[in-house]
Amino acid sequence: MLIAGIDIGTTSIGIVIVSAEGGETVGMLTKSNDAALPSERSWERIQEPERIVAIVRELIAGCAPYWKDVSAIGISGQMHGVLYVDRGGRSVSPLFTWQDGRGDLPMGHGEGTYAEHLCKLTGHSVSSGYGLATHYYNKLNGEVPKEASFLCTIGDYVAMKLAGAEAPVMDPSNAASIGLFSSRLHAFDLEAVRHAGMDASLLSPVGERYAVAGTTDDGKQVAIAIGDNQASFIGSVQKLEGTLLVNVGTGSQMSLYAGQHEDIPGLETRPFPGGGYLLVGAPLSGGKSYALLEQFFKAVCRSFGGVSIDDADIYERMNELAARALEEGQGRLRFGTQFYGTRHDPLVLGHVADISPDNFTPGHFALGVLGGIVDELMGYVHLLPGRLLSPVAVAAGSGNGIRRNPVMQQLLREHLNLPLHLAESKEEAAFGAAVYAAAASGAFPDLNAAMASMKRA
Repeated sequence: MLIAGIDIGTTSIGIVIVSAEGGETVGMLTKSNDAALPSERSWERIQEPERIVAIVRELIAGCAPYWKDVSAIGISGQMHGVLYVDRGGRSVSPLFTWQDGRGDLPMGHGEGTYAEHLCKLTGHSVSSGYGLATHYYNKLNGEVPKEASFLCTIGDYVAMKLAGAEAPVMDPSNAASIGLFSSRLHAFDLEAVRHAGMDASLLSPVGERYAVAGTTDDGKQVAIAIGDNQASFIGSVQKLEGTLLVNVGTGSQMSLYAGQHEDIPGLETRPFPGGGYLLVGAPLSGGKSYALLEQFFKAVCRSFGGVSIDDADIYERMNELAARALEEGQGRLRFGTQFYGTRHDPLVLGHVADISPDNFTPGHFALGVLGGIVDELMGYVHLLPGRLLSPVAVAAGSGNGIRRNPVMQQLLREHLNLPLHLAESKEEAAFGAAVYAAAASGAFPDLNAAMASMKRA
């Protein structure tokens, strides 16, 4: 029996086909997510939902040799972003991604930004990019489509389309990611939604544990979509408890599973698919900070030598220079990599300190940015109380920002003082979605049983 897992990322979309017994990956495909739409608004980040659905179908078609043996499909997707859907299950808006900045725009009259005003009205922490902060702006500015009957995440939309349904259903992991959600109660705070002047009927219903969105035309069960952070955790760790996950991709996260609800200032408590919670610290930077340095180096090459360098080549060279700087040990630069602000203060800026003639080099700048990314993650680790940290025996690393960068791996080992194991699957979130779908479809009694069968020690 085979299980499919699909991950809808911001820049790429991937699918894995996994054996339910032993977890062997028998097929894997990735395509660029070319659904980004142009906008005259500098702060707007939108994508075309139907193009994303088309890419998913192209990936499924590419798995034709294995598809007849697939019994269930799991989906994970970029969190926080939303789109509007009509009563027939058709998109009536673009996908407003998690990078959309309308929530950070000032409302005027001294009321702060839209996100800040929503927080004051509701008592919930809702950052710009979260779906209901986006919706709040749209509501106040007359930009909610008249045909809209539901709002949902892109994962929910793809699950609905594959299952041939007309209304989306949200897993708590996705519902919590758009804001105004009680993680303790696994339900939207409807009073807060109404107090902010928003129509609560637009919220998609929240599914029960291990819910399915429906069945495809060829008889495959489609699990309701789960958040990519939770899916990546499932796909990266050997077991739910006792492992700290650090992920560096376009963004970055520090994640730890907890069986009970925890309130820890500075950390998010996110519902976990199938039960429990994920404690998460999520900087806005991560791999984007290293990409920013890569763009700077490319600009220097063009400006002074007219040289054009391939992205892969320049990243490889940056990693080599960072490794050399680490080995030479001339005094590390201290980078604050909050180049894109933080979730709580968009006005925070990045910085660099401890520059000397010896470390004013490209290699030390590369090493410094990598160190800054790790320092941001460690800031969240240090928020965890000892009773939760003491049982942690191992760290898992996922995301290309860690997988492809030995210096990042070494820095994490130094800071965490734990063994660091890299996730076996290169498509961690897609693999995790497949494992979850195996449980949701009834192939296993629960997620722990699915992980035990499908994860190799």
